[in-house]
Amino acid sequence: MFEKSADASKALQNLIENENLTNEQLAIDFNLSPQMVSHLKNGRRPMQRDIAQTSIQAHENSEYMADLMRAFTSGLTTPVLRGKNIERHRMSLAANAVKEMLEAIESVKKMVLVKPPGTLDKDELQEVENIYDEMLEATIFSENFLMQLENDYGISRKKRVRINEPRWKARGWLQ
Repeated sequence: MFEKSADASKALQNLIENENLTNEQLAIDFNLSPQMVSHLKNGRRPMQRDIAQTSIQAHENSEYMADLMRAFTSGLTTPVLRGKNIERHRMSLAANAVKEMLEAIESVKKMVLVKPPGTLDKDELQEVENIYDEMLEATIFSENFLMQLENDYGISRKKRVRINEPRWKARGWLQ
């Protein structure tokens, strides 16, 4: 599931742009030569897993971490929404997240999920896929909203998870 290496060029380019970094600064942070940073940035060399771990420790940038995770999991994790129809302001992302959550809730309310999976016909299976897609879109917008809050307010996801884990365990959500 986790690749040994991945093309991290877009992740590095976005990190450099977002944090106004130079190849030399990244070389120091990653313990690499400036030439190797250039190769990684321009996609001429794949980033190795150990370099990715070092880079995440050096730069706790939520978008960069999401980009790297997506690259190293062959696209299984949440993408950072940067398309031409996306405004990356926290209020815009919040509004989109709420909209997608409401659509997901409406799709779940449909009674198709009460039936056993083996009894569904073709149309009902398509409806289950639609529910899945709505939940996926809600999750993607929610994750992007959280990323923006982390960036705007300096919130550490690691710290928030560490603080909340005891409560989640007490509720029986985690073991």
